[in-house]
Amino acid sequence: LPPPPAYGAPAYGTPPGAPAYGTPAYGTPPGAPAQGTPPRLVKGEEDLPVDMRKRLSLRKEQVAVSLRKHGAENARVRIVLVLDASGSMARLYSGGAVAGVVERMAAVAAHLTTDGTMEAWTFASNAARLPTLMLGDLPNWIALHVRVGEFAFGRKRKKPPQGLLPGQVDMRQIGIQNEEQKVIAQVRDFVRAAPSPYGTFVLFFSDGGVHRNADIERELRAAVEEPIFWQFVGLGNANYGILEHLDTMAGRRVDNVGFFAVDDIARLSDAELYDRILTELPSWLKAATAAGILR
Repeated sequence: LPPPPAYGAPAYGTPPGAPAYGTPAYGTPPGAPAQGTPPRLVKGEEDLPVDMRKRLSLRKEQVAVSLRKHGAENARVRIVLVLDASGSMARLYSGGAVAGVVERMAAVAAHLTTDGTMEAWTFASNAARLPTLMLGDLPNWIALHVRVGEFAFGRKRKKPPQGLLPGQVDMRQIGIQNEEQKVIAQVRDFVRAAPSPYGTFVLFFSDGGVHRNADIERELRAAVEEPIFWQFVGLGNANYGILEHLDTMAGRRVDNVGFFAVDDIARLSDAELYDRILTELPSWLKAATAAGILR
């Protein structure tokens, strides 16, 4: 692929056939947060466009501030990003909100992981793993892989459609409906197949439409004894079904699930977003260690 264009409009660079994203609504973070230990430089960070690199640096500091409140500034985890690609998400994709989420979560990975990477999945009617997000490839990764699902007209393709770029998922195979339990199962399989010395922190973004309540609850109850914390983030005021009640679900040795919803994530400040995303992770790390789930 050619090198990404200078950061501006379109905000993330667009490969042929990809939608153009407007300037992110959240803009450049205002002023650096309170100073602590300077954020470490992560491999690939120096390859980012200047404006994106500046935003990342400020956001890494804000992530550190949020973790410091819980005594977890030095925590390490593996991060898995899960993006809802169902049909109702189309506006959030075309308007750049999902692209903005990915960029903001890259700062969480830059602070919490050892190498600044994120594993990633997309899902709707079906789920598929996306290429690992490497920090230095963030603009191209967003342009290539932040894509909404498509209706398949009841036909299964034998071959990928023409025009797919390397690593891209055929979004017709993903579909347009909500089947959260499928991607939850795939992430669980991945964690079992690829053990990590650290816990796995799943950042799961969805706009609701949840209807497989029993299946979702079954998967997450079964995952209690696994080294995974699931942070669900609702994008908009919608029906989140069982997700709204998982945080208080009884009968678990440890609380392995968090949930909150926001009306417009693009307008939520970095400070509030990171505070809300990171508020339950430190408690889980302690509880999972005490329970022998983490070692």
